[in-house]
Amino acid sequence: MAQTLASAPPPMNKGFFSRISSYIFDIRFLGVIVQIAFIAIVILGVRTLGGNFAQNAGKLGRAQFICRDGSFSYRCAYDFMDGNAGFDISDPPLEYKTTDSFWWALWNGIINTFRVGILALIATTILGTLAGIARLSDNWLLSKVALVYVEITRNTPVLVQLLLLYFSVVLALPDIREAIQPFGLPIFLSNRGLSIPWPEFMSSAPIWLAFLILGILQFQLTWFFMGRREQETGKPSNRFRWALAGFLVIAAVGWIISSATADNEGILVARSSRIGEFEDIKSVIMTRGGVNHVSEFAHKSDEELEQAALKICVLRDSPSEPNLTNKLRRLGLPYEVNRASSMSRAISSFAEGNCDVLAAPKSALNSALAMLESPASNLIVSVKEAPLTWTVPSFEGFNVVGGWSMTGEFFALFLGLTIFYGGGLAEVVRAGILSVSKGQTEAARALGLLEGQRLQLIVLPQALKVIIPPLISTYLSLMKDTSLGVAVAFPEMYLISQTLMNQSGRALQIMIIIMLVYLVISIFFSVVLNWYNQRVVLVER
Repeated sequence: MAQTLASAPPPMNKGFFSRISSYIFDIRFLGVIVQIAFIAIVILGVRTLGGNFAQNAGKLGRAQFICRDGSFSYRCAYDFMDGNAGFDISDPPLEYKTTDSFWWALWNGIINTFRVGILALIATTILGTLAGIARLSDNWLLSKVALVYVEITRNTPVLVQLLLLYFSVVLALPDIREAIQPFGLPIFLSNRGLSIPWPEFMSSAPIWLAFLILGILQFQLTWFFMGRREQETGKPSNRFRWALAGFLVIAAVGWIISSATADNEGILVARSSRIGEFEDIKSVIMTRGGVNHVSEFAHKSDEELEQAALKICVLRDSPSEPNLTNKLRRLGLPYEVNRASSMSRAISSFAEGNCDVLAAPKSALNSALAMLESPASNLIVSVKEAPLTWTVPSFEGFNVVGGWSMTGEFFALFLGLTIFYGGGLAEVVRAGILSVSKGQTEAARALGLLEGQRLQLIVLPQALKVIIPPLISTYLSLMKDTSLGVAVAFPEMYLISQTLMNQSGRALQIMIIIMLVYLVISIFFSVVLNWYNQRVVLVER
């Protein structure tokens, strides 16, 4: 009996599944799917955020978005910022009154944020670089001190360090009347902060700055051409010294020319004062004080000095004040300054006889002369000026005036940020230096380079490619942590914003401004430092 073979089942259709699997494992298909999913998620997120914003805005009430004409619109969300702020700012960088707008108050806070942030960035860079190099020093004591500093700062919160500095260091400093003066210099450190000498540009400064720019161009050209000469001859030419000497000569010539041609500053005096030119002030004051030599003023009592002092009226924070007082100080002559908040008040004080001279630019003095009842009985005396003068802090009564001052809160925040981020940057610098192979160091020493030359010319340029990326994060974190000034009542942007929210009740709008400002700061530093990183990074072969 013949057996019949069972027929095999028909083959399954594998074409569909193979096509599906080919799509699933196709990287191009997956890329398209991921992009579509990402766009969908973004749209959904934006829609959710927009819905939440509308819902929360509705809960806050229509009063949050009232326009000036009384209508309701989201476009009027910031109309309230034009109203009067109504509160004081303890350390305004710009002229500020309580009647100024919310915008102006916030702008003062933003500038304070940049003031303390930029200064802390500079100090952090210097401190962190020195501490990082010290960590690798062969000096045992120096290395261990740097290690202790780094470990303490990196392992304690920045807020704790800031409060410790403020309460146990800044507030523990002596009173202003017993301020610390290091080495007898015109630097005053007290519980009110720090006052240091500060440069003041005069009206002739642009001429000198033009010469400085010319000197910089000369420096670059000299460096370039003498460098080419070194390559051609193989002999060193001390190009840095020659370029620097040329720069100094051009700067000195510019200083002399700008000082000789400037005739913008002067003093307004009464003709009866017997002051016909600036040199006459010395004889008038000595006669008034009853002395034959200026050194005798040192033995006079405070009452006698006050009677003999030259009374000066001047506009507050005017460069005319340091331009005149520095000359009087060099001559050893006593003086008193009456600072007015406006030029009209300074003129009125001079007209009432409260001061002997009115110091100001000649253009302002000509206007002041025309405002006096008897212009013919007064005259304008020229006062020489330099392109740059120094405003020097000094005691007046119970305060230190002049120079540039940091309040105690500013000083504490500056120190706290510098010390904390300096410790973190020290480890970044140390890691960058260690990334350079030992062969580079040995080759530099074999060439007879000193340790400073080895670091400056060999190690640090190569270490920058490791240092710059984390340095960007350090700078960004430091700028954002300026908001910790709220802990010591420093009026930076966040503290001012809090006050604005309390005054206006508009938290949502002000928080958006804060976020945008910090976003702009982060983007700015990221772009600048990433551009610099691309310029200095070494190309590997």
